[in-house]
Amino acid sequence: MIRNTSLWDAWKAELSNIIHDRSVMLVMIGGILFYALLYPLPYQKNVPGQQALAVLDQDRSALARQLIRMADATPQLRVAAVPQSMDEATVLLENDVVHGLLVIPANFERDVYLGRPVNIAFAGDASYFLIYGNIVEGLLKATTTLSVETQIISSLRKGSSPANIPGEIMPFKISPHGVFNPTGGYINYIVPAVFVLILHQTLLIAAGTVTVKDRARRLSGLVTTPLRQALPIRLVKFVFAYLILALLYFGFFFQLYGVPHAAPQFALIGFSMLFLTSTTLFAILLGYLLPRPELTTVIVLLSSLPIVFTAGFAWPASNLPAWLDTITMMIPAKPGIQGFLSLNQMGAPIQSLTSEIAYLSGLSLFFGLGILLLAMSERRRSRNRMDAESTPRSY
Repeated sequence: MIRNTSLWDAWKAELSNIIHDRSVMLVMIGGILFYALLYPLPYQKNVPGQQALAVLDQDRSALARQLIRMADATPQLRVAAVPQSMDEATVLLENDVVHGLLVIPANFERDVYLGRPVNIAFAGDASYFLIYGNIVEGLLKATTTLSVETQIISSLRKGSSPANIPGEIMPFKISPHGVFNPTGGYINYIVPAVFVLILHQTLLIAAGTVTVKDRARRLSGLVTTPLRQALPIRLVKFVFAYLILALLYFGFFFQLYGVPHAAPQFALIGFSMLFLTSTTLFAILLGYLLPRPELTTVIVLLSSLPIVFTAGFAWPASNLPAWLDTITMMIPAKPGIQGFLSLNQMGAPIQSLTSEIAYLSGLSLFFGLGILLLAMSERRRSRNRMDAESTPRSY
């Protein structure tokens, strides 16, 4: 049964539906805080640190020992084992005793000083990209430094002027710098995107569950507020409640975990409101399509991993099949994650996010229209059923 109420009464009724639902409050408050504290916990070290390296020295010369010392001195590596054969080195790699292997070939020192090309083989555990990157970076540093030193010695022996040697050996110097993730850490890489996904998924569960239960109350004939009041109020409540949670994530927790953030406050708030509006409308639409409230959680569980792998942060979206990239843009999480990463981590101006803003605005209109049509259809069916029940039957 629908009763005409004031806007204030409708506001209180909608608020009561949310705060008196334990499952919704558990997801909104408990889930948000639980994930914010638990998810970054395994990655507190942020960077892989020094990786254990095995060195198979088949030359056993002074120059080979110098290369080993240089590798051990890099911040990325520590020499943990010196196996006597390739079989022994393979066993160390397979048992995770070491994550990298350096092979110094026989006649290494002789060939270096004779100016012959020397192939130094090294391998890293590519199961973990950051570990592999650390090993390769450390070994490149050590081999490059040793190569420069030997070239300097050779130039001096040939009578080159010491003043000209730096320009002859290294005509230019490379200074690598990791943009958007200056520490090269895992937290900076994964947490900003996952936090957006957590906001998206918990909002789907909370607003979807409230909508499914509200529909059930209306269908069972309980007293409810008119939909023209309930739906806009529900949208406003969830958007502003999650705006506070988003600012908690992007402010306090980013500061706590040392995640760089560059977005101007007004741009971040504006984009957050657009993202949350689109997601809340998506959740309400799901609430009109699903028959039972627990199904919203099932859909979120099934969709989380596909969203992670297609959102463009774990794997470039440009390398996805075009049809898959287009379909996944229909989920607010994807343009939301791409927009937040561009705005807050890469420092892009809000004017450059025209594609993400257009997608989120279009999705909001599409979901809003879908809700309107479904609500009108359900209301019409409900009236027809009530009219049929109130009409006296003739026998």
